[in-house]
Amino acid sequence: KKGDKIIVTSNIIKILAKYKTKKINFNPNNLINELVKKIGKKGTLLIPTFNWDFCKGKTFDYYKTPSQSGALGNIALKKKGFLRSLNPIYSFAVIGKDKKKICNLKHTNCFSLNSPFGYLIKNNGKNLFIDINQRTYDETKLGGFTFHHVVEQEVKVPYRYFKIFSGSYINKKKIKKKIKIKFYARNLKTKYKIFISKKLDNELLKKKILKREEINGINLDLIKLKNTFQILTKDLKTEKKFFVKKY
Repeated sequence: KKGDKIIVTSNIIKILAKYKTKKINFNPNNLINELVKKIGKKGTLLIPTFNWDFCKGKTFDYYKTPSQSGALGNIALKKKGFLRSLNPIYSFAVIGKDKKKICNLKHTNCFSLNSPFGYLIKNNGKNLFIDINQRTYDETKLGGFTFHHVVEQEVKVPYRYFKIFSGSYINKKKIKKKIKIKFYARNLKTKYKIFISKKLDNELLKKKILKREEINGINLDLIKLKNTFQILTKDLKTEKKFFVKKY
């Protein structure tokens, strides 16, 4: 809707393939333009441009380091009007009313509530999933819903811990500096991984927090983030029915 704060998680490779078989030209720029038009001047659009090479000791370049979290992010980084947020691991390409506010957040803690993730939770943001499930339909595979890590950090789960990554960062002014980033990483000594259960989908659909549609064979999910964050936080502190362990 007009004025919405939206993060888009997408798999446009599947869309490109689907349209190619129908001999239809799909231009991802048109998708971005339509989303920007839909939310209007008071809305804000975020597209993930995550890159985990900083964790491997590689230099992060604000202007040159590409997204590893989908083709749409790399398209947005080259698109006029977008700015990039500052975190070298979990950055976003942002356009709209609050782009300067988000892209000036100097958060060295990846999943803190002072990050763009926190901005979306505090400002009734929504996560739009285009042809990718927030959890995936197989409970033993990770989907595109990064926000469950924000919940895990907020609750301080025992299977993750704060790990400090140090590295080189070439900033907006093209000045190279050494920085440290705090990342709530999985403890590799634990014998299990945590995934989001299918039960969450049913809960969110029942409470109208998740809206699900299929258009021309493309699956679309739209999740209200504040409500989902509250549900997952409460669940992780109590029943843990939405978090699945794989041993």
